Amino acid sequence: MKIAVLFRQDVRNNKAVPCYAQSYVEAFQAMGHEVVTTGEGHSIEHFTAFSSSSDLVLEIENGRNERGDLRFQYPESSAALRGVRSAVLLIDSHGHPDLHELIAREYDHVFFAVWSRRDLFAKHKSAHWCPNATDLQWFGHENFMTPVRQIDVGFFGSKRGLVRADSLVRICQQYGWTYDVREVVKPRRPRWPATGGAMACCRVLYNRGQKHDGPNQRVMESMAMRRPLLNDVDESSGMDKLFVAHQDYMPYDSDSTLFEALRTLLENPALAEEIGARGHAKVISQHLVKHRAAQILEALG
Repeated sequence: MKIAVLFRQDVRNNKAVPCYAQSYVEAFQAMGHEVVTTGEGHSIEHFTAFSSSSDLVLEIENGRNERGDLRFQYPESSAALRGVRSAVLLIDSHGHPDLHELIAREYDHVFFAVWSRRDLFAKHKSAHWCPNATDLQWFGHENFMTPVRQIDVGFFGSKRGLVRADSLVRICQQYGWTYDVREVVKPRRPRWPATGGAMACCRVLYNRGQKHDGPNQRVMESMAMRRPLLNDVDESSGMDKLFVAHQDYMPYDSDSTLFEALRTLLENPALAEEIGARGHAKVISQHLVKHRAAQILEALG
């Protein structure tokens, strides 16, 4: 197949910033497909230059640009591309529900990462849950064997999202556990492999979802790093559709259960290793970008 993959590309110092959309490109290429890319930050800025010769147009959401714009290319010229199959992969439906519901109608197929917002696409003729996934190139634990696990627990995300770890920080300060809570790299700059390197220094990793977005990207990345994960309980998310609490990760639903779960992992290294290994095994066998790329092509027949 010839696949046109559309996504916004960050560029820093004349180099493309690695992102999951590019991981999809590499996954399709590894399957033997011919892939062309286009969008803001690419040498070809709009896909109409080659889409007529493509078997599939796949647009992948890849965040806002520096101006704060979140644009999708395909709907701008979809009328001129009848006969070319189109699909979109939507990542942040919890944050952009109205836009995603509207934009999905323009594509033949829609793949969405947030289980709790499946209602947005209930009337679409071809809608598929396509959970978040990760790439071992950037989060394979074997790539970070040198760092000593010197920090008890860590949480890494965007600057505005770090407040989700406030309870964790208070608990660590009260009981003398070390923690690393920060934005590893500023937006639109290469965050890989720096994020994996920060995770590698932690004995335990922490996650708290927002707007019922679980399992979010951090879940997959943490498990790929083979670290035991503390994750909040959210019955409306898709977490329990993919992972088993107390086996693949340690759940918490309050400050007190967060304290108990963290203490249990820190005081029982064998248990922590077992949970980290279980989560890791599940991610590398089922939740890598190559698995999602195969799912997309299978769903399209």
